Amino acid sequence: MGRSPGGSARVDAPRSRPALIPALRPAAVALAIVGAVLLAVPAVLYAGQTGPGRLDSWIQPRINTPSPAWWGVLVVDWVGEPIGRLFAVLLVTAVCLLAGRYRLALTAVGAVVVVTATSLVLKELVDRRIHGDFLSYPSGHTAATTAVCLVLGLFLSDVLVLDRALATVVVTGLALLGGGVMAYAQIDLTAHYPTDTLGGFGCALLMVPATAALVDKLADRR
Repeated sequence: MGRSPGGSARVDAPRSRPALIPALRPAAVALAIVGAVLLAVPAVLYAGQTGPGRLDSWIQPRINTPSPAWWGVLVVDWVGEPIGRLFAVLLVTAVCLLAGRYRLALTAVGAVVVVTATSLVLKELVDRRIHGDFLSYPSGHTAATTAVCLVLGLFLSDVLVLDRALATVVVTGLALLGGGVMAYAQIDLTAHYPTDTLGGFGCALLMVPATAALVDKLADRR
């Protein structure tokens, strides 16, 4: 919102709307802090390990099903694969572009690239393994899916002109929903330890607000 030279109120054009609307900035800082903790603590606790931790051993049996390869879990898992991830990003980006939210479209692409790169680098650094030789921490599937859902939450909060409380609920709720469903699939398929998915969730909570803030900063300079 701004004012014209004559003093009358005007609404910013959609293409000039920030990726991170002012109402969500306090929540974004809080989510980033929580994300940093969720990402860093398991990384320190499980670095170099090749087995489940105490929390993993408690959660895993409560999620695993006798036959995990049912179509629903496999479909969810596919969304986190490179092709599925690309499809999800293109879909959200297209929606943002059609609505004229150019900064959010750039955030969608940038955030998923950043969380994917971060998860790959951390896998090598943390060196936690599952099934022998597979690097597992953090879960890139969970990170990417949560990132897409967070951007979708930012989009809905802007388009629907939500106030601070409701916008925070929408963004956090979508992140929990998307990240939780993907985490469940990864645990049920024994592709990751439960704490791997926690780290992936934290990675998205940290990187998406940071990416949105960076996009806004660069755009405002131009």
